[in-house]
Amino acid sequence: QVSQNELDWFHQDSETQMKKWQQEKKENRENLKALKGTAKKHSDTNERYLKAIDDKEKQYNACLNTFLETSNKFANEKSKLEELIKKSQGDSQECEKRAVKAEVSVLQTWKETEIWKLKGTIAKAEGNLRILKAQS
Repeated sequence: QVSQNELDWFHQDSETQMKKWQQEKKENRENLKALKGTAKKHSDTNERYLKAIDDKEKQYNACLNTFLETSNKFANEKSKLEELIKKSQGDSQECEKRAVKAEVSVLQTWKETEIWKLKGTIAKAEGNLRILKAQS
């Protein structure tokens, strides 16, 4: 009878333990299901973020390429304009030199013309002086 009681207790303990394990198993399955759902949500969110990052990176690269193209274009234009400025400065200096030479030439011509006129006036005066000396 003691063995039967012990056996009954053992069965009761076993059934209690079995029910407890089944409850734990059920809870663990529910927790596992919830964790799988959470993991799926996180995975989906991660995929969305990765896609958004890729899209932003593509936009960034497109903007960067546009910037670099524009920057290179402006750098080329700047260098061309600097060359034109240097050439224009050289041309301007040449024009100034030619203008000075022309002005000097005009002044020399004017001087020579005035000297020629004065020499003519001197010659006339000398002629008139000879005539006056001859008449006197």
